[in-house]
Amino acid sequence: MTASPTLVYVIAHSATHTGKVGITGLNSSRIAQHEGQGWHLQRAVLLTSRQAAEQVERSVIRELRANGMSARLSADRMPQGGHTETVNLDEVSAADLWNRVMVAVDEVEAAADTSRVVLFLAIMDGYRVLVAGTDTPLGLSQGSPECALGKELAAAGWLVYAANTTAAAAEAALHGLRTWADTAATDVEAECADDWPVPLLRNKYVLKGPTAEELGQARIAVGVELHSVFTDALDENDH
Repeated sequence: MTASPTLVYVIAHSATHTGKVGITGLNSSRIAQHEGQGWHLQRAVLLTSRQAAEQVERSVIRELRANGMSARLSADRMPQGGHTETVNLDEVSAADLWNRVMVAVDEVEAAADTSRVVLFLAIMDGYRVLVAGTDTPLGLSQGSPECALGKELAAAGWLVYAANTTAAAAEAALHGLRTWADTAATDVEAECADDWPVPLLRNKYVLKGPTAEELGQARIAVGVELHSVFTDALDENDH
């Protein structure tokens, strides 16, 4: 799933003295629906994925309920939906509600930073296979933990490139690689036996053209800056 930028917002309804935290996509009319029912937008923050936004919303609501703050409105008083995320502004002000949102944002982003996904491109001279994408860190690129498997690949003659990024950004990068591979490479997923050295890898391609040229094109297609790892002998000018 590719990244889907999503807003986390706080709105308030003065007549009922109610606040609400919610999420919405950039192209959604959700906030306008609320405004059509007398609500006013207080603040909003854009996160890189809907998953992250949902985590923030759940975290804030969970904390409010744990502190004894029940939903302010019933479903029949919010025809546009969303009553379960409402709060009494006598119990928590709109400003305080926003502060809670930002604390949750910091926590979610910090968790993403400590759960990085490492992308890597590797090519073995002679075999000419391009491999990309894993759920397991494979090297020392930008602070990721070492992985013995990555060192084994390098020792076997693979050129390994990697970058730490969030899971959502990694999926977007892999989408870019797949788009490029549709015309530039042959998918070899079916040819990968049970003893394939990296079972978690999600993209495996046989290169058709010159190795250096196609490796460079693939690195561009991924769309994130990839760094060589495990050896100082790799040429960083081949991308």
